[in-house]
Amino acid sequence: MLFTQAPAVETLSYGWLFAKTIIIMVVIIVLAFLCIKYLLPRLVKLRRRTASDIEVLDFQPLEQKKSIYVVKIQDKKLAVGVSDHSVTKLCEWDAPENGDPS
Repeated sequence: MLFTQAPAVETLSYGWLFAKTIIIMVVIIVLAFLCIKYLLPRLVKLRRRTASDIEVLDFQPLEQKKSIYVVKIQDKKLAVGVSDHSVTKLCEWDAPENGDPS
């Protein structure tokens, strides 16, 4: 016999294909949300843990593209004014070594 009978092909239901597509899309969206919410911040923190003498302690936005940063560099604290065109040192003081936040 040259021709063999093909097995019966199941007819696909478009409703089932649509439901599977929606379920897969929901799973992908949930996984993307979880990665952005929990995994990405941890990866950024791991990247920032390199040994550095510079630490940004606080910042206060003043206007659009203008803000003040408090930066610790080794044993000094600096208040720095930052705009879109310049960086200006406002004041400097010694950082306490006993962990006092002042």
